[in-house]
Amino acid sequence: MMIGTIRWNLVMASLGFVITTLVSVSSNLWSTSLIRGLIAGAIWFALGFLIRLAAGILKSPEQGRLEYQSTVDTKSTSGYNVDLSTPDETDTLKDLLRNTPTENEPKAVSHEEQEIKFEPLTPPRFVSKLPEDGEQLAQAVRHMAKE
Repeated sequence: MMIGTIRWNLVMASLGFVITTLVSVSSNLWSTSLIRGLIAGAIWFALGFLIRLAAGILKSPEQGRLEYQSTVDTKSTSGYNVDLSTPDETDTLKDLLRNTPTENEPKAVSHEEQEIKFEPLTPPRFVSKLPEDGEQLAQAVRHMAKE
C-alpha cells in the first residue's frame, strides 16, 4: 500500500544529506559534516518508507475497508456492533417542562417560609499601633540591627 517508488526515498535521503552537511559545515570539520550528513541521509531514507506507507493508507481508505470486510465476513460477527441508543425518557422530560414536582422531589419553599435572617460577616479589623515614644522606636531599630 505504499505510494511511489524507491526514488522518493532516495530523493529524501539526498535532501537530508545535503541540508545536514551544509548546516554542519559552518561549525564542524568536513569529515564530521560528511559523517553527520550520511547518518541524516540514512534516517531520511528510512523515514521515506514510513511517509510513503502513511500516504498510501490515507489515499485509499476504501481498499482498507474492503480488506476488513472480507475478514469480518469469514469470522463470527458477534461483538462488532454496538447499540448506542438511550432509553426513552420522554415522561421525565415532560414532567420537568411542566414544572410540577413529583412525590419524591421537595416542594419549592418561599423565603418567608424559610425565615432565614441575613447577617453579614464582621471580620476583625487589623490596626497597627505606632509607638508613642521615639525612644521605643530607636530601641526597636537597634535591636533589629544587632540580629
